[in-house]
Amino acid sequence: MDLLSVCQEICNTPPFRFSTLGTQLIDIEAHTSLYLMNEDWNTSLYLRFERERTRPSRDLLARITVDQPEEIVDLGCGPGTSTAILRERWPSAKIVGLDNSPAMLEQAKKTDQKTEWRCEDIGSWRSSSQVDLIFANASLHWLPDHEPLLNSLIQQLKPEGTLAFQVPALYDQPATAAIREISALAAWKIYASQSFPIVHPPPVYHDYLAGKAGSIDLWETIYYHQLPDHTAILDWYRSAGLRPYLEALPNDAAREEFQKQLLERFRILFPRQTNGDILLPFRRLFVVATIR
Repeated sequence: MDLLSVCQEICNTPPFRFSTLGTQLIDIEAHTSLYLMNEDWNTSLYLRFERERTRPSRDLLARITVDQPEEIVDLGCGPGTSTAILRERWPSAKIVGLDNSPAMLEQAKKTDQKTEWRCEDIGSWRSSSQVDLIFANASLHWLPDHEPLLNSLIQQLKPEGTLAFQVPALYDQPATAAIREISALAAWKIYASQSFPIVHPPPVYHDYLAGKAGSIDLWETIYYHQLPDHTAILDWYRSAGLRPYLEALPNDAAREEFQKQLLERFRILFPRQTNGDILLPFRRLFVVATIR
């Protein structure tokens, strides 16, 4: 049984083929090709960097001005770490944590019994009623077609509601550039995934949201993660961004060789500091759009 079937069985929902995002009809199988990969997420590997992954969600939360939201949706909630900080700030709010990974949701359920956890694809999600806050921490980049996607999310907000999201700035990410360069080499390009996560520069998101939101706050932050060695950089990417590249390869031997070549590139890109640490610069893009 594939992952989509597992999610549908858990959610007890029929396998709808199409979803309407704004006025554009989207093929769900195509729209979710990045987010629904063959293997479920490795939660233990992902949570190895919990502190580093949670800090951006706190930084995003700090810029949200919603006072007392009644209904909040955490899109791509993962293991529940971002949902936990939402609960911490608004303990009485109705919060829905949405993710398409059964493994991630099993971990999330251990953190909070009050939150409603749903196994559902975030690209085809539609709320039954408008909500006060849609929060998406490092999840929207797994989906294509960001203009109709953001239009759909804005439409699901109440008046004065807020859409807040954070994504890795893949347009200016040295490690991501290295991954794509290696995947384009002759030995690997025949296996290269047809679609990769895409993030646009800030002006593009401004134009997508202008006219729909009365207030748009955009900014970038570069986090310098202090890691013990270059293998830790590889583990960082294996836990998330490297997944579609590795899953496109034909077997474990190919995956091992691809990672070996990538590790060598990381050693060149990220030299050791005087104390032996490796600094991984990781740029993130933040957007907070509020309906006025």
